[in-house]
Formats: sequence, C-alpha cells, structure tokens
Amino acid sequence: MAELSLGECKWRMLRRVLRAKRFRFEDCRNGTRRDDRDFEWLLENGFFTAVGAGWHEMTEKGRASADLGVYQYEPRTPGRGTPTAKKRRKP
Repeated sequence: MAELSLGECKWRMLRRVLRAKRFRFEDCRNGTRRDDRDFEWLLENGFFTAVGAGWHEMTEKGRASADLGVYQYEPRTPGRGTPTAKKRRKP
C-alpha cells in the first residue's frame, strides 16, 4: 500500500464539495478541459458515489483525502511484483 498525491485539480474538486451533502458535477468543476475525466476518475476510485439523476455524494475515502490531498493506493492485481528490467541483446 502506498500514499499517493491526488494532484491539484482532483484535490480542488474534492474541496469544493466537502461540506455539501449532495452535489452535481457542475458544483465541483474547476473550469479546466480535463474536469470530466478527473470527475470520472474520482467516481471510479471511490471518492464519490452516484446517488441518481445526476446527483453524487462524497464517501469517507473522499473526505479523508480532501484534508491532505493524498490517498491510500493498493494495486488491483496483488502478488505481481515490480516489473523486471529487460536484458539487452548483443548485436
């Protein structure tokens, strides 16, 4: 497990809706071209949950990450170590 940084754009999205009980995508937008992609990433990784009809709620994982801007990361495929370096072929 590792602690990774969210990055400023995703962290700001979390901070904008931290006190809201329910919110829409428009409520947490930063006004950048990657907002929709960052919002989808936050949904897929469990920071937000979809409530229905375009409304969303922040999860406990999202609240914890909004404080410092870091989150706990666990690889999806456990047991696979770090990739090994490729050996060079002799010409």
